[in-house]
Amino acid sequence: MERELIDTFVTVSVMQNISKAARAMYVTQATVSHRLKELEQRLGTNLIVRSKGAKRTELTSAGMSFLPIARKWLQLDHELENFKYEKEHLEISIGSVNSVNNYFFNEFFRELKQDKITWHLQVKTLHTLEIYEQVRLNLIDIGFPLSRFIIPNLHVQKIHEENLMVVTQNPDYHKKMLRPSDLDIEQQIFFNWGEEYRRWHNKYFPYSYPPKFSVDSAKIALDWLDESSWFFAPCSVCMNFLEERRCSISGLPIGSPVRELFMVTEKVTEQTRRREIILFKRRLLQFIRKKEQEFSRKLLDFYATDSENETRESLIK
Repeated sequence: MERELIDTFVTVSVMQNISKAARAMYVTQATVSHRLKELEQRLGTNLIVRSKGAKRTELTSAGMSFLPIARKWLQLDHELENFKYEKEHLEISIGSVNSVNNYFFNEFFRELKQDKITWHLQVKTLHTLEIYEQVRLNLIDIGFPLSRFIIPNLHVQKIHEENLMVVTQNPDYHKKMLRPSDLDIEQQIFFNWGEEYRRWHNKYFPYSYPPKFSVDSAKIALDWLDESSWFFAPCSVCMNFLEERRCSISGLPIGSPVRELFMVTEKVTEQTRRREIILFKRRLLQFIRKKEQEFSRKLLDFYATDSENETRESLIK
C-alpha cells in the first residue's frame, strides 16, 4: 500500500478538515478526496463521514479503529527505511537562498547530522534564478527558491509558506499590528521575498517611491537597522531576531503576503538519484511541518497580551 494514502488519511484525521489537510500537504482537495476513496476501496470500508456542508471531517467507527493502525504503519515504514539504509553513505547537494539556509534550514542541518543515515551534504547559498539554473545544469540535486517558474524538465512544488512581519527599532512602530499606511516608505530597507510579495508591495508602495536601500541578506538588513528604518521579514527570521532582542516585531493585517518556499528538481535526476532525493525530501518535509506548528505556538504566545482575538487569527493560518 502506498505511503501517501496512509499519510493523507492520518493528516485528515489530525486536521479534521479536508481543505486544511490539502493546504498542509500542498495538494488539491480533489487529490485528498481521491486518495481517501482509493484507501477506502482497498480496505473495503468507509473511513470518513461524508455530509454536505459539514465544517469538520469526522471518522467513521471503522476510521477510528484504523487510525492507530495507520500511525503504526507510518512509523514502521519509517523504521524500515532507516534500517535499510542506515549503514549507507548518501550524498546530496542542495541550494537555497540566504534567509532559508541561515534562519530556517539551519536547525534541520543540525538534526541531519544525528540521522541514522550518514549524509554527505553540500549546501550552496544562491539567488532564486541561480537555483533554477544550477538544478537545470545538474550542479545541485534539489533547489529551494522563493518563486515558481515554469522551465522544461524541471519539477517545481510548493512546500511551505509563512507570514511576513515588520522588523524595526522605531519606538513609534512598537505595536502588535501595523498597517502598510503606518510605515514610512522612505525608511524601508527593501528585501525581495518572492513573486507574491512583489505584487503586494507594488500595490501599497508604488515605484514612485523607490527604497533607499535594497539588500539580499536578512543579516545585512538587521545590521543596517536604526531607529528610523524598518523592513519586512518572514516569521522564521523574526523569531531568530527576537531571541537576539535587537529589534521590535509587528504583525501585518489579513491579506498581507506570505514568503513562499518551493522545491525544484530536474526530472532525470529524480530518477537517477531517486533514493537520495526521496529520503532527503521526506526528512525535510517532516522538519518543515514540525516548524510550522512551532511557529504557530510562538505567534500565539507572542500575541497573548493582545486583547483582540482577530489580530491573532489573522496572523496564524
